[in-house]
Amino acid sequence: MEEKKKKEKEHVCSICGKPSETVICHACEDKIRGEALEKKKEVEKAGRTDTGRR
Repeated sequence: MEEKKKKEKEHVCSICGKPSETVICHACEDKIRGEALEKKKEVEKAGRTDTGRR
């Protein structure tokens, strides 16, 4: 049974490297979503450059 455990790859977060059942852990997922939301707000506040709106 120990051999089976050694062969199984331990799942870790792709961002922080901490053990996780998913590709990206919930903490990193929340952080990335927050950063994306901040960037979206900055872009919307600045306005689109192609429409001439400022």
